[in-house]
Amino acid sequence: MTKDIAYWSQVAQNAVKDEQAFTELYEHYFPRVYQYLLKKTCDHHLADELVEKTFISMYEKLSQYDPDKGAFSTWLFRIAQNALNKHFGSKAVTMHATWEDNFDPAADTATPEQQTLNTEEMTELREAIMQLSEREQRILEMTYWLDMKSGEVAKALGMTPDNVRHVLMEARKKLRVLLSAKEN
Repeated sequence: MTKDIAYWSQVAQNAVKDEQAFTELYEHYFPRVYQYLLKKTCDHHLADELVEKTFISMYEKLSQYDPDKGAFSTWLFRIAQNALNKHFGSKAVTMHATWEDNFDPAADTATPEQQTLNTEEMTELREAIMQLSEREQRILEMTYWLDMKSGEVAKALGMTPDNVRHVLMEARKKLRVLLSAKEN
């Protein structure tokens, strides 16, 4: 059985009073939320801390979830984004890791210089993404970081798959323009 938006909405509603339903939600969404926060922070310890805050907040506010207002996944990822925003305050969420954090002496495919260059490119990409609309950012994140298909993104955001693909195409065009401007 494919578990869709309606299924997870029902599980979320049941999880208010049913420990087994809560466990199912946690086990399903933990890796997705962790991956999302790790990609945003590039820091395992910080991602762990923010995931913990996200799920504590989810537990405390679960009775407030209203499936008529949107998918459970959208609601949960908004909590994760809020935890991230709260941690970084008013600063844009662009993290800069030090050279030592990125250098992996066991990695034989990239030199320290190449690893540093890759980190700089990722920083530029994150800065460019932050210039997109929240909707565009969310679609990019769900598509590339959470590895969701356009149909899954559409269900989570209450859009059509064609609309998701269109927004994704436009967001990629904007990113190309923003990144090429940085090169010049």
